[in-house]
Amino acid sequence: MKYQYEVKSLGHFLRRVAIDYVRYGYFHYVLREIPPDKNPQSVEQKLVTFYEVTRCRTRRFRRRQKGLANVQYVRLDFSFVLLATDGYHPTFERVRSYDIRVAPLHFRGYSIGIERGKPCVKVCHDEWKRIEYRFSKIGLHRQEKVERKLNTLPYCQFPGVIRQKYALIKAINNRRKLAGLSSVTIKFLGKQEEST
Repeated sequence: MKYQYEVKSLGHFLRRVAIDYVRYGYFHYVLREIPPDKNPQSVEQKLVTFYEVTRCRTRRFRRRQKGLANVQYVRLDFSFVLLATDGYHPTFERVRSYDIRVAPLHFRGYSIGIERGKPCVKVCHDEWKRIEYRFSKIGLHRQEKVERKLNTLPYCQFPGVIRQKYALIKAINNRRKLAGLSSVTIKFLGKQEEST
């Protein structure tokens, strides 16, 4: 069966990058867009060949033994990312890349970085500040209204995102407690949780 470099959803893209690659040392990245007038599959094939992207473990192991970098490729629609391990790679060296340990990858409202030595997917800082500001305005409204808004936040359930949500609920509940109001709860992965 042919390996699929294209993923069909944003959640799958984030998971593939963070869990399948960053977790295994693919720290260097290049994020690009394919022009709308180009065929994504043709561009993909050229990039996979040009950057020597391989699914073969033996070949990747041998490259690492020689101090060479391995490159992987993931595409969602017309956006793609090339990820490389530490080491020398003649074609990857020519492009301006970033180190995810220093400069998190920002993609469609999410940030993929490293926290405490592990890959972490979170909502981007600026985006999350807007969410916090919005909830600071409605945090003291009716409990049902606040809970409905919290439960409809449209973000993938990665551990980093869940931690952001818990911190938000804790801040809201602290304000509600001072105002003599009941605490709000939120549903995570099908079960109700409350942060006190």
